Amino acid sequence: MRTPAVIMLSAAITLTGCVAQETFVKNKMRYSDYELDRAQCETKSSQEIAVNRSPGAEIAVALLTGAYSVQDANATARMRNYEACMISKGYQRVELPPCKNANEARVNGVGPLNASNRVTISSNSCATNDNAGRIIFYQQ
Repeated sequence: MRTPAVIMLSAAITLTGCVAQETFVKNKMRYSDYELDRAQCETKSSQEIAVNRSPGAEIAVALLTGAYSVQDANATARMRNYEACMISKGYQRVELPPCKNANEARVNGVGPLNASNRVTISSNSCATNDNAGRIIFYQQ
């Protein structure tokens, strides 16, 4: 029998391709540059804003829900630091619709398997994810 956590994770992975995806883009960017900039900004924000776990909040959540979970008081600040870093590198935040044909997008889109290709963003752009959860950009 599957546990509720496994079922929820499976549902989340299945639905990933069904909802709009918010990401940072630069028109005509190379996918490899996007991945490099993203990794640098994630590292920078993690180094500049440490994880702050509040034991009081964790215990309160455990008492209310019966499930102990780690709460990071700095998660929002770290995300804002990441966003500011991406914007400073010339990216803008966009919301791309899910690709109507995710399999076609995975085969023909620009993603990790053809990272030297450039990404063009237009009104026909969409996004999906590969099996590892990495974004793939595509023109419908």
